[in-house]
Amino acid sequence: MEPAPFSSDAPAPSGALPGDTDSPGADPLGMRWGALREAARAIGALAGENSAQEVAALLAFPAGLRRADPRRARLIEQSIGDLVAIMEPGVAALLAVHERGGDVRPAARALWQEFTSARGGLLALVPPGDDQGL
Repeated sequence: MEPAPFSSDAPAPSGALPGDTDSPGADPLGMRWGALREAARAIGALAGENSAQEVAALLAFPAGLRRADPRRARLIEQSIGDLVAIMEPGVAALLAVHERGGDVRPAARALWQEFTSARGGLLALVPPGDDQGL
């Protein structure tokens, strides 16, 4: 089973994320989220996530995160860094097992749940009353 591409949220040519109107070009936070999004897309496919729309919604960058106050912004950056630290070795392990013909669905589902849970934690850091981009 090859990971199915979900093209509905591909990066824009400038490096900015689709729908990103806050900045004219790429920003570090958006780029880090873009890398996470690519990893999560592969994990979702390996986990057998069937709803492309649901997957696309979960992978979209929460625009409200960019408008966080400095304290929340530090927490957001740290949380994204922590999530990258979890996802990178997880994806590498899943792909290695997948290449050998092993069943990666249970592990991929667990990593997918970790991603969605961490995304929920990030959304909790969105400034109150700012639900744009969710």
